[in-house]
Amino acid sequence: MIYILWKGPIIPGWAVFLIIFFGLFPDLDSIFWLIIKKGKMDTEFQHHLYFWTHWPLSYFPLIFIFIISLILNFYPEYFLIPVIGVYFGHLLPDSISTGDGIMWGKIPWKKGQFARYVNIFASKTDGYHGNYWEARYRKTIFFKIGLLAAVMSIIIILYFQIVSKKIIIFYIISIIFFLITIITGFKKIPDEFYEEPPEGRYADYRKNPKYINGLSEKNKVRMRFKSSQTRC
Repeated sequence: MIYILWKGPIIPGWAVFLIIFFGLFPDLDSIFWLIIKKGKMDTEFQHHLYFWTHWPLSYFPLIFIFIISLILNFYPEYFLIPVIGVYFGHLLPDSISTGDGIMWGKIPWKKGQFARYVNIFASKTDGYHGNYWEARYRKTIFFKIGLLAAVMSIIIILYFQIVSKKIIIFYIISIIFFLITIITGFKKIPDEFYEEPPEGRYADYRKNPKYINGLSEKNKVRMRFKSSQTRC
């Protein structure tokens, strides 16, 4: 939408593709986790905590470069794309109703420094990971909004494709991506994940004091309450 308001009603196919690519970029840490660390996408998977790809300040140079390109009028729309993809396509949504939230104040070059997690509207989802989180997230309005956004994206890209009057491979790839997103959203989650995790909610928070320090006061109270329920 930002690109459309600035550059006109049609977004080029390559731009659509790159916006999606940069929107997915922060989750490249999951590939590192699975391949290099030989981990599993279970309740121990803490990508928002341990990897720089989910630290918003890691991408601050992108904003600086965009501003410079804007001042010099040197194809600023090209440099706007990664900013839109990373911040509006990923980090902002990951700050709403997620398992962990995003540390917007995490300074990349300060080792061991933890910042507050921004995780709004997350009373039912924070402290859960993997399928335990997914099962609860699907019950939120934000999951439905995400599906609606995917459907609207397909409609808009189809319009771009029709107007172009020729097959644009980047449009086709982008449509396929959103179709997969929608199909994945309806994939059945085993009933067991709608129950509480065997180790309890906030299990890995309790293992890492630094993690606890990053929680808001409200979430600290919630975690202590859930911890006492688990012990009982």
